[in-house]
Amino acid sequence: MTRKILRVLYILSFVIFPLFVMELASQRLANIPLRLIVFCLLAFGASLLFIRAWPGQSLVTAIVLTTLGYGALYKLACFVPDVSSYPFSLGWSEASRYFYASLWLPKQIYGFFVPPSVLHPSRYLLQALPLLIPHSPLWLSRIWQVALWVITASLASWLLARRLASTKPKRPLVVTLSLIFWAFLFLFQGPVYYHLLVIVILLLWGFNPNRFWRSLVLVLITSLWAGISRVNWLPVPGMLAAALYLMEVRSAGKPLLPYLVPPAVWVLAGTGIAYASQSAYQLWSGNPTAWFGSSFSSDLLWYRLWPNLTFPLGILPSAVLVSLPLVLLVILRLANRWKEYHLVRLLGLAAILLVLFVGGVIVSVKIGGGSNLHNLDAFLTLLLVIGSYFYFNRVQPDQISQLSQRASHVLPSSGEGILIAAALVIPLYFTLTVGGALPHRDYPAAQSALQTINSATQQAVKNGGEVLFISQRHLLTFDYVQNVSLVPDYELVFLMEMAMSGNTAYLDAFHADVSSRRFAMIVSEPLVIQYQGRNHGFGEENDAWVKQVSEPVLCYYEPSLNLDTVGLVLYTPRLNPCK
Repeated sequence: MTRKILRVLYILSFVIFPLFVMELASQRLANIPLRLIVFCLLAFGASLLFIRAWPGQSLVTAIVLTTLGYGALYKLACFVPDVSSYPFSLGWSEASRYFYASLWLPKQIYGFFVPPSVLHPSRYLLQALPLLIPHSPLWLSRIWQVALWVITASLASWLLARRLASTKPKRPLVVTLSLIFWAFLFLFQGPVYYHLLVIVILLLWGFNPNRFWRSLVLVLITSLWAGISRVNWLPVPGMLAAALYLMEVRSAGKPLLPYLVPPAVWVLAGTGIAYASQSAYQLWSGNPTAWFGSSFSSDLLWYRLWPNLTFPLGILPSAVLVSLPLVLLVILRLANRWKEYHLVRLLGLAAILLVLFVGGVIVSVKIGGGSNLHNLDAFLTLLLVIGSYFYFNRVQPDQISQLSQRASHVLPSSGEGILIAAALVIPLYFTLTVGGALPHRDYPAAQSALQTINSATQQAVKNGGEVLFISQRHLLTFDYVQNVSLVPDYELVFLMEMAMSGNTAYLDAFHADVSSRRFAMIVSEPLVIQYQGRNHGFGEENDAWVKQVSEPVLCYYEPSLNLDTVGLVLYTPRLNPCK
């Protein structure tokens, strides 16, 4: 068999595992241990094929490249179910995101002005791009969101690999590809959202520590974006720039204070501009400023640091699991070489990671979070960059020693080999334990439900009433429901945010509108009065919703039509409301 055929077979082998998990053997491979065994067997077989197709490569290299490549392709395959023309939301808040994206173009879509989103404006700004096309379909927005996930994570991973490529001797292509695949999987451990990766991409691409003013402009631009992204990312552009500077610029022969001025300016100026950007957006958006403080008034559920029903692994154990291999690898690299670096450089990098770790942990325990590590996204991103720099000996030493000159040629010790294996395996584990059989959605039932919703809501409008879509509001955005005017307030995601943060003014207005039976019909997921507490996953979130939404609505409204096939209920005013 010729090498060309072997290479084609090797590349084609990458689709076997996703096909097994998602279709051919989906029921059997729902068993995670069996899934992992099948993955290992397939990857090992493909690795043997690799060394036959590309002679001269070691089996270890083949295994690393193949397993990471298999994992990356499986991650891509997990996005396939998200590309759908199914008219209803694919998850609790999936389609809500497209509604909030539409608020960047309200006059074009709804015919009148609606303030843009309070939450994650930059995310919805990116998601709004397909809506520039008149009558843009829902499936296009879904494809675009998948593209945002894939493109930003891939581009950030490639730019990191490119930035590390100046190490000598030049790295083999298989090592570069392995690094890109691994970084791609590492970013999804949080995950790190695509609108935040824009900051990382721009800085990895254009930051030059030796060109202060150019870098300052870049930090300020990315900080403007951070200001309309997430509150815990306000200092991240400056911190990432400072970390790159501390790793790429030697302090040897320079007075300490002048050496530290550039990173200090980037951090302080970047954070200040990000805060100013956040404040300016709050004023410009037209939303009440009190709506923007939910992150600071929500309850902190500290028990979620440890294994619990919302997050079985717990925030702290999971954070330690994904970060410890890289942290220990850095420590091992520094064990015999730490004197080559000025202590202030090492302390600066450690301080950046510590601040972001502590901040991420605090945000993670806020009610509404704590089910994964996405609130540790800034810490994971900086750890990825800093850990990669140390592993590939890209951190410039202040003193050149024989050990540093030989470092790139030294084979890993047994201890380092174990840590490298752990750093590779853990992102793979997080990737392979999610996903499963392709969903089989009932499109005829969905179309029937749409006809029912259209008929019922239009009748309510004819009777002179308003229709409030708490859930599935994207049905108005994409014209699945017609001749019904948008009621801008009280959408599912933001209503939940206000319920969790206890925003009295917002909730009082909602309760007043409900008690006055302002709406002729309310479209919502089934509302039930069942308190759960911490003995259930997301129990506190459920209880806040029950208290602030379910109880008031059910006091003044009753179910008039249950659409079980799509998980919706149409509520109409009670003749005899509770007292």
